[in-house]
Amino acid sequence: MKIVPIFELPNTKLLTVKYDGQELDALETIQGQWSSTEFLREFFGKFKDDYYAKYGRSKLNTLVEQAKQLADKLFEKLYELAEDEETDALAKFFKPLDNRELASELYELQKLKAREEKRKSYLRIYAIRYKEKIIITGGAIKLTDRMEVRPHTKDTKDELNKLELVKSFLDKNNPEVTFSYIDVN
Repeated sequence: MKIVPIFELPNTKLLTVKYDGQELDALETIQGQWSSTEFLREFFGKFKDDYYAKYGRSKLNTLVEQAKQLADKLFEKLYELAEDEETDALAKFFKPLDNRELASELYELQKLKAREEKRKSYLRIYAIRYKEKIIITGGAIKLTDRMEVRPHTKDTKDELNKLELVKSFLDKNNPEVTFSYIDVN
C-alpha cells in the first residue's frame, strides 16, 4: 500500500491510497466507476429495488445519468476545496463516518465520509484524517440508511474494511510515516 498525492507540490492536503496489486489509486477507481455508464447500469440494474425503496421509482437510464451528474458535482467540489490552501474547507467537507460523532470533534486517524448534502446523496467518498491531511481510501454507493444485510452493502462493508486497514497501517507506522515527493523536470 502506498499513500500518493493527488495534486502537485506544494498542495498535499488531499492524498489517496494506492493498494498493492491495483493499477489505479482509490480516487481514480471510484471516479472511473461513477463515470462509467456500464458500471452504473449494472449496479442500478442489480439493486434497483433498494434504490426504489429509499428514493422512489425511476427509469434505469435516469438513474445512471443522475448518478453521473452527482459524481461530477461531488468530485468538482472535492477538487475545488482541495485547491483552496487558505482555509480548512476540505477538512470541513469530510464528516465523521460515525454519525454519533460531532463534526467539530476532530482527531488523528478519524474515519471520514464525504457526500453531497442533497436528498439523493448516495455516493460516499471514504477517507482518514492524518496529520492535517485527508487520505482517500475508497468510496461506495450506499442505498440504505443502515448497513443491514442487503447485497449492495457488501461494497460499503469492503470500503469500511479498507478504512480500517489504512488506519491500522498509519497507526502502526506513526510517526515514521512520511510523505515525500520528488519533482523531476
